[in-house]
Amino acid sequence: MVTTQSTDTRTKLIRIFTFLGGIYFFLYFVLPESAVTAIGMKAHHEQISNGFIVIGAMALGLGLYNIVRAHGARVVFQRSGWFNSLALLVGLLAMIGATSAQWIENLRNTKDILSVQVLGEFAMRIVEDAKNPPTDRVVPPFAERVSALVRYGEDRVSLIESHTNVSVAAGTNGASSVLVSEVRDRIAATRAKIGELKTISWAQPGDEALSRLTQFSQDAAKLASSYSIVKRSHDAHSTPQKVYDFLFDGLFNQLGSAMFALLGVYIAAAAYRAFRVRTIESGLMMIAAVIVMLGQISFGKEIYEHMPSIRQWLLEVPNSAAFRAIRLGAGVAGLMLAIRMWLSIESKSFSSGRK
Repeated sequence: MVTTQSTDTRTKLIRIFTFLGGIYFFLYFVLPESAVTAIGMKAHHEQISNGFIVIGAMALGLGLYNIVRAHGARVVFQRSGWFNSLALLVGLLAMIGATSAQWIENLRNTKDILSVQVLGEFAMRIVEDAKNPPTDRVVPPFAERVSALVRYGEDRVSLIESHTNVSVAAGTNGASSVLVSEVRDRIAATRAKIGELKTISWAQPGDEALSRLTQFSQDAAKLASSYSIVKRSHDAHSTPQKVYDFLFDGLFNQLGSAMFALLGVYIAAAAYRAFRVRTIESGLMMIAAVIVMLGQISFGKEIYEHMPSIRQWLLEVPNSAAFRAIRLGAGVAGLMLAIRMWLSIESKSFSSGRK
């Protein structure tokens, strides 16, 4: 009895939240923008949409858990087809591991690139605050900020130089060597600007000092741009990227091509059965298929010079009309399915089985 009551309560909650979510998006789509703004739906729509995205991500994780549980049990108990389940789990774990390693490396590289981009932004902020002193916040003295900028700039330039040396040691092709040379030129120019900043008295900066600082900001931005290109080019040949390319391009795509090649045999067999002329409709389909195939190859033009034009007309007029009818029917069916899901008619698996 307790189990039945808890199941009924869960069913009611699922149906209530499903209906409320459906009615919200229905009203947001149907109501005019003025009404949506007036009742406050527009102001909170982004947060609500993000909430549904989070729920979708949780559903994705639940599906992944179900796959591991179902196929893991088949492997553990060595049920029928357990070897295929083992191959699936090994491929799943390998792809997740390669993707995670690539993602972590991209995060690390993006952090390094952003830390270099901040250098030019920091210099421009100092210049802007010197020209228009802020009134809504307290900033350190001008000389102290420039001193911090110089120290940070020297640290970032050393970091870029070390990464560039690693790229050179790893080996570069012609295009990459040009990029590395450009980065080294930018490093030399930025270091020269840092040396100039050290020689200027920043107690009371004038227009000349601010102009030097602006020039340094521009050089730092160019350095960050060149470093970003070299970094991305080098990461394309990293170990995680090579493993990912091997699994995705070398295995997944090739297995997909092999599967579709095998499906070609079944498609040919199905076409043979479909083209067996028994009725007027099958005869028309057979004639249309033959014309389309002949219009696709050069031999068809040798039979009749207007064969490609007839093929094009068949594809654009009768075929397009048939596909519009199919899409219209599929749209109506999808709408009916959405309404059934909205009204929880399709949620029998959540109920206790009582009518």
